[in-house]
Amino acid sequence: MAQNDLIIMAVAVLIVGVILYKQINKVTQNITNDDENPNLAYSKFCDAIDNQIDILRQNTQEDMILEPNKKDEILEALSDFSKELVFIESLNSKDSTQWQSKLFALLSRLDSFVESNFINGEQLARSIKENLRDEFNRLGLDRD
Repeated sequence: MAQNDLIIMAVAVLIVGVILYKQINKVTQNITNDDENPNLAYSKFCDAIDNQIDILRQNTQEDMILEPNKKDEILEALSDFSKELVFIESLNSKDSTQWQSKLFALLSRLDSFVESNFINGEQLARSIKENLRDEFNRLGLDRD
């Protein structure tokens, strides 16, 4: 075997190796993305809900509540909503129906809470629903 033949074989092996490496990385990245996307999207949606709860906390601090003497109770309830949200966010489920059912239950209770405790509660609750619906659609969760 001539030296030229060895060089050609080495180059061919190197090219095949690079192609295999890139293909394996591409397949692995697709698998990782498919596995992480549902949790990541729902986690981002949980962040959006938490942002809305923070706005409600701020409204409470600014006495935009129906009964100012219940400020501490309202703040405590909002804290409980945030804690429950953290619990939901810690789910390690790829099942979107489980995420949606838990989030729907939380949001239903939050909606009722806002309507019964805040000035212009119905309007505020509607605004929160619209913001969260837009975020839900933006994250592509409406396609699950």
